[in-house]
Amino acid sequence: MAEMQRIEKLKVPEFLREPLEAAQVRFGQIEEEAQRVLKDLMVRGRAGRKDIEHMMQRLSRQDWNLPEVKHRLGKLREQGVERAAEWRGKAETFRTEALERVTDLQTRAVAFLGVATRDQVEELSRELERLAKRLDRAEKGRRNAKKARAEG
Repeated sequence: MAEMQRIEKLKVPEFLREPLEAAQVRFGQIEEEAQRVLKDLMVRGRAGRKDIEHMMQRLSRQDWNLPEVKHRLGKLREQGVERAAEWRGKAETFRTEALERVTDLQTRAVAFLGVATRDQVEELSRELERLAKRLDRAEKGRRNAKKARAEG
């Protein structure tokens, strides 16, 4: 209201008076809303500060001496070792299963393609070596027989 009286004293032209009064009313509303927001922020800030104070009191009540810290670290280490053992076992199981699956898949792929397996190739290689030795012996026997006929 005091603002309205000042506007009248300032000799503001008539065409500006209405928008100026509307702006002043809106400014008053914004100011009231800002006051409410500020009060709300103050309340929240106090509540947050109380929460922090409460947490600090809880932490300060705990005995953080060296034996207590060592004890807690020991417990954490034990839990870590247990979990690591569990995960190691799971990883080993997964690795074993994966190897079995890969081997099975490889066997099926070889069978599907009609390619000889490693065992079959090794067996064939041994058989060829055996036959090559027999041929070598037979060849030596023929040479010896030719020499004997040539001498005789």
